[in-house]
Amino acid sequence: MAQWQIALIREQGVNFAVAAVQDHVISNRREADKVVSALSLRLGQPVVLLGASRHGTYGRKDIVSFLQNIHPSQMPWRRIDLH
Repeated sequence: MAQWQIALIREQGVNFAVAAVQDHVISNRREADKVVSALSLRLGQPVVLLGASRHGTYGRKDIVSFLQNIHPSQMPWRRIDLH
């Protein structure tokens, strides 16, 4: 079982999740795509990745653009266990 730090957000009628990951995941496109696909399938909604230290982002461009105006401390983070 893996534990994830995830923020579940609803904005302008769109539900999506932001998952905190290590920065190296975002810099490796193949790994980032794999994580986004797996989490999207498990959570049933689009997922964007947020680098834990450098706060880089990866995922759908519209959601990434929206997140540029939000500080990570303002997101409703929670720990979620996923199998």
